Amino acid sequence: MHTIAIRNPLKLGALLVVGVLIASSWLIFPYFVQGTQLMRSVGDNSRLIKGGSVSRYLSRSLVQDPQLEITATYASSEYFQYVDRAAVIGNLRPDLNHVFFVNETIHRGELGSELPVVELHVGDDVYLPAESSGPRNPEHHRVSLYSFSKRDADGNFIDIDAAGSMRLYVSDNYLGSERPLTFVGIWDAPYTIPEDLRGSAGITPIAVLALGAGLLASVLTPCLLQLVVMFGSSIAAFSTVPGAPAAQALSVTPYIRRKIMAIAGAFVLGFMALYMAAGALIGMVGHQAQLIFAEYSRTVAVASGIIVILMGLWVGLRGSRAMACRIPSAENLKKLSTRDTIGTIVVSIGFALGCTACFGGAIVGTLLVYVGAIGSAAIGATIMLAFGAGVAIPFMLAAWFVSRMDSILAFIGNHAKALNIASMIVIIAFGLILVTDNFHVVSDMIYPYLGLS
Repeated sequence: MHTIAIRNPLKLGALLVVGVLIASSWLIFPYFVQGTQLMRSVGDNSRLIKGGSVSRYLSRSLVQDPQLEITATYASSEYFQYVDRAAVIGNLRPDLNHVFFVNETIHRGELGSELPVVELHVGDDVYLPAESSGPRNPEHHRVSLYSFSKRDADGNFIDIDAAGSMRLYVSDNYLGSERPLTFVGIWDAPYTIPEDLRGSAGITPIAVLALGAGLLASVLTPCLLQLVVMFGSSIAAFSTVPGAPAAQALSVTPYIRRKIMAIAGAFVLGFMALYMAAGALIGMVGHQAQLIFAEYSRTVAVASGIIVILMGLWVGLRGSRAMACRIPSAENLKKLSTRDTIGTIVVSIGFALGCTACFGGAIVGTLLVYVGAIGSAAIGATIMLAFGAGVAIPFMLAAWFVSRMDSILAFIGNHAKALNIASMIVIIAFGLILVTDNFHVVSDMIYPYLGLS
C-alpha cells in the first residue's frame, strides 16, 4: 500500500480530484436548476394555501341573505405577508393605513353605480376613508378597496387597542330600497394573526425540498464553494495520526479509513446544525431577522473568524506532537479520535457561522420574499435542513469514496505532518478572510472560471 502511494502519484492525484468533484457535485443545482423560478412557484403555492386561512380569519360577514351577501376583509400588514407581494401593495401602505376590502354580491337586481358609503368607527369617533376604489358600473358583484389613515386629523395615532374594537359601516340603497341600508362588521382587538395560523404555512414536504434546492441554486453558492475547501482541509488534518512514521503507514490505514467517515460526519453535523439554527431564527422572528442579521453580522463574522484561526493553530500544534510511541494504544487512539471529532465540529460551526453572517441577509430576504412570513421555527429549520442535505450528501459520498481508496489512505498515513501544516495554513487563511471581511473576494475570483454570477 505504501509502495502504491509513492509509485503512482498520477493515480493518487486523479483519485483526489474525483473526491473533490464528488464533494462539489451540489454544483448541479446552480447550473441546472432555476432557483429563483423554483422558489417563486413554491412561494405562490404557499401563499395561496395560507392566504385562504388568513383571509377567513380577518374577514367578517356583514350580511348573509339569499338576495344579498356582503363581506369585509381587514387587510392588515400581516395579511399581505401571506396573500400578496410587496410590489403589489406598496401604494396601499398597510403600515400607515387601515385597509379594507368590501365584497358585495347581489342576486336580485343590480348594484348601484356608485361605491357604497363606508365609515370606520373607533369608540365614539368616526373616520372617513382617505382613499376608495372599485368598479363604478357593476352588475351583480363588486370588490372595493377602502383605506383609512392610522392617524387622526391632528396627527395622533388612533389607538384601536384601547377602544377594544373597530367597526366598519357599509351603506347603500341595496335591493331597490328608498333609504340606504347599513351593515356593520366588527373586529375585536388585537388584530395579530394567531400562532396556529402562523404555523400552518401550507408548505408541503415537496415544497421544502424545492426551497432547499432553490437556495442551493440561487443564493449560497459562494459560501459553499469555500465550505468544500474547509471540508477537504478538515479531512486532511483530522484523519491523520500525528507523529506516525512511514513504517507504520500500513498499520494505521484501517484507523484512518474509519476516521475519515467520522470526521466527515462531524463536519456535516456542525454546518447543518448551524444552518438549521439560522432557519429556525428566521422562521421564529420573520422580518425582524433582517434587522438582527444586519446589526450583528459583522461582529459574528469577526468572532467566527477568530474561532477558525484558533482551530487552525490547534491543527498545526496537533501535527507537530511526537505521538509515535503512544499511537498503538487503543485508548490513545480513542482519545485522539474524540478530540479530533470535537475539533472538526468547532471548525465546521465556526466557518458556517461566518458564512451565515456574510450571506444571512440573502437567506432571510430570499425566504421572506418567496415564502412570506415563514410561520414557525420548525418550518424555517426544516427548509434549511433540506438545503444542508443537498451539500451534506455529496460530502459524505466523497468521504466514503476517499475512505475506500488505499492509495489515499497510505498517503495520509505517510504525510501526517505535511498534511497538518497545509491544513493549518488553509484554515487560518479562511479565518483571516472572515475577520477582514473579504469573504466575497474569493468567490469573485472563482466565479468567472465556473461561468456563475
